[in-house]
Amino acid sequence: MTYDELLARNVALIDRVCHKQATEGSRFIDDLDLDSIDLVGLVAEMEAEFGVFVPEEELRKFVTVGDVTHCVESLLTPERVA
Repeated sequence: MTYDELLARNVALIDRVCHKQATEGSRFIDDLDLDSIDLVGLVAEMEAEFGVFVPEEELRKFVTVGDVTHCVESLLTPERVA
């Protein structure tokens, strides 16, 4: 799956779960008005959608939709599969 495909799926997921219009550069707090609990729930939805686990230390680094998409992309790469 390409980054652009992941991004499109994440944007659609945000729209479906949070009812917010997002782009790659959308900031979770400033643009989408999500608090930390909302973000944890959203990431849980992404984990289920893509079959990955996002470590808590990564979660704290997410500012934009692009940040979480890059993280999911890295978790889906074959060298990361245990």
